[in-house]
Amino acid sequence: MDIGKLSMFANMKEKMDWLNQRQQVIAKNIANSDTPNYRPEDLKEFNPSTVGNDRQFILAMAQTEPGHATGLRKPGNFKAEEVRKNYEVAPDKNAVVLEEQLIKMNENRIDYQTMTRLYAKQTEMMTTAIGRSS
Repeated sequence: MDIGKLSMFANMKEKMDWLNQRQQVIAKNIANSDTPNYRPEDLKEFNPSTVGNDRQFILAMAQTEPGHATGLRKPGNFKAEEVRKNYEVAPDKNAVVLEEQLIKMNENRIDYQTMTRLYAKQTEMMTTAIGRSS
């Protein structure tokens, strides 16, 4: 039995994928904190009911030979959106506020740790329920 097909585990995986992509967007914002005219981006809020059937892998397989399979799905199912409410803009028109990005990064880290602990506990509970203690 593949526990990844259970909706609870699939939703946890989707949330972790979203958190992974959000971390990449936040890192990009921080890396461009000195780039003139750069506007920070963020992902749309995670909503498991809208993700549903269009699940996509974050890491797609690379096709190195013409006969190789490319995988079933394309990467990146969460759209990045530009942050519209910029409270602070530097003279070079850069709107990245490092403190704000660091807060988002910390929130993201805490959410990811919570999801990994929840995933581990749910897996442990499932193995206990089927009689295979670790």
